[in-house]
Amino acid sequence: MCVFKGKERWAMMATVLLSATIMVGCAPTFKYSYDTKTKFPDLKSYTWATSSSLDRLLETNVQDFADQLLAQKGLKKMSEKADLVIKMGYDHYYGYQNTYELQGLNLFIYKTENQELVWRGTAQGTIYTDAASGDLKHAVEGILSNFPPKQ
Repeated sequence: MCVFKGKERWAMMATVLLSATIMVGCAPTFKYSYDTKTKFPDLKSYTWATSSSLDRLLETNVQDFADQLLAQKGLKKMSEKADLVIKMGYDHYYGYQNTYELQGLNLFIYKTENQELVWRGTAQGTIYTDAASGDLKHAVEGILSNFPPKQ
């Protein structure tokens, strides 16, 4: 059994504390805002806006995760004549050793009839988009955790 004494103990504790601080600092934070006059219970269907994204794989994965969550909340995905339109936006960069990361993921939800923004949610922080990390799914879950809003 190894027991740390004196300076070794303090160095180990400082290393653990610094590591924990760094890990928490990297976790995304979630925010949302919505139009308080919108009657969200009346809006039951959605479609995805036509994309201008350069990263089709990222967009497909975000949509797949969101489709699963929205179906659990009782919303129906439609190809046309939907109540809502969802648009996706993101801030990205190539991180360490060419891993693909996002700095932010945004979902904007509009009423179809007049293209009025009624809800938006964001995840800010480092989001790894590789399938093994699970970060992207966690980000989409975090963003949509407050949609539709409780009124």
